[in-house]
Amino acid sequence: MIEFVQKQIEASERLFKMMAEDHKERMVGMQVWVEMNESYQKKLAERDEEIAKLKQKLAVYETNKTL
Repeated sequence: MIEFVQKQIEASERLFKMMAEDHKERMVGMQVWVEMNESYQKKLAERDEEIAKLKQKLAVYETNKTL
């Protein structure tokens, strides 16, 4: 009976180590995903800022054109 319990403990420890390694790999992958999304958000904000500037210049140009 003790041998059975010992084997169960060993199996549980192996499973725990595998699960911990899997979790570690998933967290690394998730961090890459988060960083990529942050970069995209920054680029979108820069794009939106540039669009706003261009719209403002266009409005000034169109106002001056009609004068």
